[in-house]
Amino acid sequence: MNTKYLRYKLFNTPLSEYYARVKTGYKHYIQNYPTTILLQTVTACNLPCTHCFINNFGKEIVDGKKNIMVMKDFNMLLGKIEKAVKHAEYMNFSSFEALLNKHLFEMMEAVLAINPKMKFPFLSNAMLLTPENIAKLKKMPITEINISLDGLRKETVEAFKTGVDHSKILEAFRNLEKEGMIDKVAVTFVAHKQNIGELPDYVDFVHSLNIKRIYVNNLMSFTGLHKGRYLYSPTGNAYAENIFKEAVQRIRKNGMEIWLPGMIPEVTGCTQPEVLFINYNGDVAPCDYLAVSTPFEYFGDVQISKPVIYGNVYKDDVLAIYRSKRADEFRKMHRANSLPPECSHCIDGYGLMCSKRRLFK
Repeated sequence: MNTKYLRYKLFNTPLSEYYARVKTGYKHYIQNYPTTILLQTVTACNLPCTHCFINNFGKEIVDGKKNIMVMKDFNMLLGKIEKAVKHAEYMNFSSFEALLNKHLFEMMEAVLAINPKMKFPFLSNAMLLTPENIAKLKKMPITEINISLDGLRKETVEAFKTGVDHSKILEAFRNLEKEGMIDKVAVTFVAHKQNIGELPDYVDFVHSLNIKRIYVNNLMSFTGLHKGRYLYSPTGNAYAENIFKEAVQRIRKNGMEIWLPGMIPEVTGCTQPEVLFINYNGDVAPCDYLAVSTPFEYFGDVQISKPVIYGNVYKDDVLAIYRSKRADEFRKMHRANSLPPECSHCIDGYGLMCSKRRLFK
């Protein structure tokens, strides 16, 4: 286990949550049950953003297929993973836009019938967060609604995310406020050279919306199309770090919290392999990237990683797959700050994206 990261997590865990965290840790690390399940009921998106790897499906990612799962297939998959569902605490229905699936809320109900204590983190670009969908979300055990907002200005946001409507995002925030759900909302800011200067004022703007949590990611480069736009470098980025410092000052003034990535690559390992990831076809992989042949661009060098498939739940027991030697070794490498060859060009293993960000509050 990464002792530095473990100490960090312990010191940043509220006392009121220690017992629950210890219980979860015992079940996960000792009994080897997945705490979180990510079932890709949607491998598609309503936005054709050029920085998202799903828009390389069928092109550079030749084996990537866009799919929206029908209820019949979901029920079949759910039956195959019931053992894991009974012990898990969190379930996510897509790493893309889950609201594209018209059966989403029916699927949530089916999961709760197996595990009434299950909680649902939720990701969205907000384009489908209509008042009707917000009202349905309110009835579910949603722990967090994480909405993409990659800038302060309308021009910045719409230039980065292809097809997004800045006004619709703001409308979604207003509707979430009306429904009394704004306390569950967090925003994700993908930082790059064209938007980083807006971050301090962005903090104040988000605060004005009564949103208390901000996640910042670096821009991930896949095919090299966005080479030169990302902020991290082998020697760091003093300009970006100074902007981070100003943003943190405003965070503390406003009583908020912000999670910041590094700017200098450091092998930290990735937390995604801890999740039980299941693709729409039943394949179990370390993450959505390694479920297909994803290219990763790392300082000018592009590596196409072959899929890492531990097994398929239609053929083998789901917990046996999760506890298999290959899956266990993959997780242990990341826990020990060592990257498998397939992860050597992915910035998430270097503390530059989602995994092991720094918390400031």
